[in-house]
Amino acid sequence: MRAASIDVLLSITMLRPEEKLLLQALRARGLTARPALPKDLAGIMAGQVAAPALALIRNLSHREAVGVARRLEHIGTHTINSTAAIEVCNDKGLQALVFSRHDIPHPVSRHAFDDEQVREAVAELGWPAVLKPMSGSWGRGVTRLVNEECVDAWIGGREAADARGKLFPVLVQQYVDKPGEDLRVVVVGETPVVAIQRISTGWRTNTHLGARIERVDITREIAKLCGQVVEVLGDGFYGIDLVADRTTHELKVLEVNANPDFARSSQVHGVDVAGRLADYISEQVVGVASSAA
Repeated sequence: MRAASIDVLLSITMLRPEEKLLLQALRARGLTARPALPKDLAGIMAGQVAAPALALIRNLSHREAVGVARRLEHIGTHTINSTAAIEVCNDKGLQALVFSRHDIPHPVSRHAFDDEQVREAVAELGWPAVLKPMSGSWGRGVTRLVNEECVDAWIGGREAADARGKLFPVLVQQYVDKPGEDLRVVVVGETPVVAIQRISTGWRTNTHLGARIERVDITREIAKLCGQVVEVLGDGFYGIDLVADRTTHELKVLEVNANPDFARSSQVHGVDVAGRLADYISEQVVGVASSAA
């Protein structure tokens, strides 16, 4: 006999403050919700446990998140975000290609599959340039290249740590001279629910690296850019990073995160992100149930 189905499965790597807030918010709305590690999915995959109506993918590992979402989708569970959206969000190179194809403003980016292509891309884009691993969070591995010595140092470090070139491809990107800040916009469904300015004295503005945050208004331009991203990726839960050039003031989409943190920032900007997401999920669960009836 199979165990009773639940409304929402919260797929996790570990139970962080964000996931605890989400569980509380979901249960407060009358939904049955439980967290699950990857190993907890075995019974669902075997048909011993009824598949959940919906799964919210919060795994920290990009590979794990895609694998879990793909398997749940194949057994008929609606996932947030979709596997396709997670794949794009987890690969900065794919994002650059998607943004270019759909005319979404984005820094000029080039794929590099070896050291020589890194040099060629930097020569094309000019100094400084930014080099990024295709996958990664919290600013890890992101390097600003300001001259040939920087490129030589990066190549030397890569050869020492990665003699077989497994770190390739990498993304070489046009440097945007931002005025000490960028924007993180949290999107729930298709709606931007809060925008925060991340301010730093350094060139990187990740909160994990010490940037402070301030809430800002969601302007028409911000809403338009977020709408363009959601139109391509589909409704879901995203952290969209925007950056403005100091000289032109043009706003561009830097990247999109499919698993945004929000527990600490919510204490500052005052928006109940967990509650807004739980409301959206409640609507989705009702829609899934209606389509299955």
